[in-house]
Amino acid sequence: MSTTTIASGTFEIGEWDEEIYDESAGTRLGRTRLTKTFAGDLRGTSVVNMLAVSLEVDGQPQGAAYVAVERVTGTLHGRQGSFVLTHIAGEAHGHRVSVVPGSGTADLRGISGELVIERHPDGSHAYTFDYTY
Repeated sequence: MSTTTIASGTFEIGEWDEEIYDESAGTRLGRTRLTKTFAGDLRGTSVVNMLAVSLEVDGQPQGAAYVAVERVTGTLHGRQGSFVLTHIAGEAHGHRVSVVPGSGTADLRGISGELVIERHPDGSHAYTFDYTY
């Protein structure tokens, strides 16, 4: 039986390369590639590829959603390797970030779990990661 371990820390967003590829009728569709650097129990970097939609009515934001795939490479509680996360976020889905089963490499082979992201009012980010092997 696996035991759930909790990792926590912060991350910073580095590069942010966004391309709007469709903007009509108050709906904006975009692609973004961004990088992150993690600190805390997870130390490493990631590359995120995201598709997003944002909606406006009368010039006011009315909603947004995104899906993303993120490869994280680094050390988690002393174990080195990489794994892939999927993100699904929006009003209909909440915000869910999950490890893709089978994506763990090296010492992180067999990892599964969910990551919760918290964005603070000052723009900084924190994470809590509940995972098992």
